[in-house]
Amino acid sequence: MKKDKMLFVRIAADIENELENVRKVKSDFLEFRGAYPIIDRFLLRALASFLEDFYNACEKVFKIIAEELNGGVPKGENWHKTLLNEMATRIGKRPAVLSPELTQTLVAFLGFRHIVRHVYGFILDASKVEDLAVIFPKTADRFCAEIGRFTKNMKQSDAH
Repeated sequence: MKKDKMLFVRIAADIENELENVRKVKSDFLEFRGAYPIIDRFLLRALASFLEDFYNACEKVFKIIAEELNGGVPKGENWHKTLLNEMATRIGKRPAVLSPELTQTLVAFLGFRHIVRHVYGFILDASKVEDLAVIFPKTADRFCAEIGRFTKNMKQSDAH
């Protein structure tokens, strides 16, 4: 196997491991929603944690791609947003990883993750948490599908 092809297979395996984490977060989230259909202030914090975990897994995938194929993770104060935007952009021979529509949806999860990390749980806005909770399962599915297509194409191509 050529050296580049081996690299792409390894990167794809690393990414697939993170996609399994996304699927596990989604599965646990759906089980949680079934067990706790009415969310109180304590359960709101738990719900926020699932949404934060989801974006953390997404960003780990982006970091793998950036470090291995883009030459590194962006620097600077807004590196998280820059990294997400890079995933929606063709960089050199690497095609865009995400569709513009999914990227826009993920911007909301990125912003929410920032809030969860920087405010007290009792400050969380229940309606914003619920808005993301409603779209989370389909967003997770779409993320896995788009990243899956990217890794499949990467393994089949020597163009990267």
